[in-house]
Amino acid sequence: MDRRRFLTLTGAAGAAAVGLARPAHAAAAYPYFNRRVPDAAHTKMGELARYGIATFAFTPSNGWVMVTRDGRYAAAGVPSECFAELKKLLAAGRKVHCVAFPPEGGNRWLITTDTGVTARNVPEECYQRVLTYYKAGQQVVHVAFPPAGGNRWVVVGTKDAFSRGIDDECYQMMRNLTQGGRRITRVAFPYTGGWAVVAQDEFHVRGIDDECFKEMNDLAAGGWEVHNIAFSPVGDGWSLCSRGQAPALPADPVRKVENSVRGATIWQRMRDYGTPGVAIAVVIGNRVAWSTGYGWLEAGGGAATHPESAFQAASISKAVASVGVLRLSQTLGLPLSGDVRPHLGWTLPRRACVPEGSAPTIDRLLTHRGGVIGRGSTSPAEACSGFAAGGGGFAGYGPGVSVPSLLQVMNGEGNSPRIELTTEPGAEYHYSGAGFVLLQRMIEEKTGLSLDAYMTREVFGPLGMKTSSYALSPAFELASGHTSTGAVIPGRRNRYPESAAAGLYTSVLDLGRLMAWLNRAWSATGDIAGPLTRASARTLLTPGPQPDMGRGLFLANRGTRDFSYTHDGSNYGFKSVFRGYPELGAGYAILVNGNQSGLVNEIAAAVRSVYGWA
Repeated sequence: MDRRRFLTLTGAAGAAAVGLARPAHAAAAYPYFNRRVPDAAHTKMGELARYGIATFAFTPSNGWVMVTRDGRYAAAGVPSECFAELKKLLAAGRKVHCVAFPPEGGNRWLITTDTGVTARNVPEECYQRVLTYYKAGQQVVHVAFPPAGGNRWVVVGTKDAFSRGIDDECYQMMRNLTQGGRRITRVAFPYTGGWAVVAQDEFHVRGIDDECFKEMNDLAAGGWEVHNIAFSPVGDGWSLCSRGQAPALPADPVRKVENSVRGATIWQRMRDYGTPGVAIAVVIGNRVAWSTGYGWLEAGGGAATHPESAFQAASISKAVASVGVLRLSQTLGLPLSGDVRPHLGWTLPRRACVPEGSAPTIDRLLTHRGGVIGRGSTSPAEACSGFAAGGGGFAGYGPGVSVPSLLQVMNGEGNSPRIELTTEPGAEYHYSGAGFVLLQRMIEEKTGLSLDAYMTREVFGPLGMKTSSYALSPAFELASGHTSTGAVIPGRRNRYPESAAAGLYTSVLDLGRLMAWLNRAWSATGDIAGPLTRASARTLLTPGPQPDMGRGLFLANRGTRDFSYTHDGSNYGFKSVFRGYPELGAGYAILVNGNQSGLVNEIAAAVRSVYGWA
C-alpha cells in the first residue's frame, strides 16, 4: 500500500451513523472497529468503549489488555506480574496511558501512567528515555515496539516523540507530521510489516491492511480522532478505537504545501517527475519554522530523506561561495573593484579582441560580467561574439574518470574549455561558472586552504552549517542523483572540482540557517555575530555591476516588503532553489535528487502561495 493521509474533516456523527462498531452499541459510546481479534477482546471492547479506551494492546502470544480513561480494565493472556502491577496502579488512582509488550514475549512489558512508568525486561535505552521524559515534566502517552525486536522502539510524550531503530520512512513521517504544530499520539507496527503514525487530526500509514486504512478514514470522516490502533501478532488482525472528536487545531501550513503542488500532492508530483527524494525548509521570523523530507535518498534504498540530508546544491554553490568571497575581501582588505589576476598565481589568457588593459574585477566575476564566459565554441575560435547558446556551467566527472585539479580545469585539461578573457570585462552579462572558478582559485591562493577548509572555518562553522561541504566526497550521508526516469545516475553523483561553481553539498536546514542570518544581518542596525559585517552583508544583497544581482545572488522586488534574493541550481541528477525575504524575515529552500527543475519550481510556487510571498 502506498503512503496515505487525510486532511481534517469536520462534522460530528455518532458511532451508529458511521457504522464503526461491531456489534452495534449505544449511540453515546465511542466508535471502535475490530477485525480478526480474539472474540473475548471484541466483546469486552463493546462493553468498555463507551467509557473511552485509553489503551488497548496485544501481547506477542495474542493476549490482550485494555484500560479506559476512568480506570476500568480487562485482560487475557498477559504476564501475571504485568496484570498485578496494572491492578495495583489503577487501585491507587493512577491514570494508565499505555501498556506495551516487546515482541520477544515472556515477562516483558511496560506501563506508563500520569505519574511514572513500571517496566520489566524492555530495552534499557527505551526505559531510560521514558524516565527522561518524566523527569523533564512530560508524561509518556504511548510506547511502541516494532516486530523485529531488539533495541527498536518509539516513545511518545505529551509534547514530542523519540524513536530508535525503526523504519526510516516511519521516522520521516513522524517528524513531518509534527512540523505543522501537531503532536504524535500513536505509532503502531503490524507483525506483517508496515507502520502507522497518528498525529491528532492527521495520519500516515505504510503497508497496513486496506480495510484498516478505510476504517481510519471513516473515523476521520465522522469527525473522530484515532486514539488507539493496535495490530495482532496472529494473521493480520487489528483494532481501532476513538474516545472523542478530533481537536480543533490551527491550519497546518505544511499540509497545505504538501497538497497544493500544481493541484496535486507532493508525492504525486514526485512520481510524475521521477524524483525519489525532496527536502524543504521554510524560514519564518528569521528561524527555520518547519522542515520536511519526502521519499528516499536513493531509489530502492532504505534511507529516507530528512531535512539534514545532504544534496548537491549545484549552482547555489555560487551564492554560498559569494559569502566566502566577501568574507575574504573584508578580512584581507581586498577591494571588490580590484583586478582579480594578481591574486591567482596564474596568467589568465585573453582573446586577441579583448583590450589589453581590461580588468576582470572581483565584483564583475561575482555578477557574471567579468568577461570570462565559460563557453569556447565560436567560429572562428578566437571570435569575441557568436558564442554557443546556454552554457556557463560544468558537466562534472562520473565514475571511472580522473578528476582534474583546479589548475588543470583552468588550463582546459578537463572536460571544459580553458578559462580565458573572452569578452571585454564589464561590457556584457554572461552567466559564468568559470568566473567562480577564478574566485575559488583566489581564495585558495590567498589563504593557503582548500575552498572547503576555508568555507568551513570562516562561514559554515560560525553559522552552524554542519552538513555543508565543498569537498568532492564529504563524509556525511549523501543523496544520490537520478535521471528523469528515476534511475540512479552512474556513480550516484558526479564530482565537481569547480567547487565554488557547482560542488557544494548542503541541506535545507543549513540553507535555512544561512537565510535567517542574512536576513538578520540585512535588517540589523549594526554588526551581528557571523562571517560578514553589516556593511558586507548589505553589499552582498545590493545591486552591483549587474542591475538584477547582488553578489552571487539574484534580486527581485527591491524597495518593497517582498524584496528577495535567490539562486537555483542544476547538476546532473540534482535540482535546487532557495529564496530569502530580508524584509519579511522569511525564506525557503528546496533540494531534490531528480533531473527535472519543474518539481522544484512547483514546490516553490506552493510555498509562496501558502504564505502569500511574491
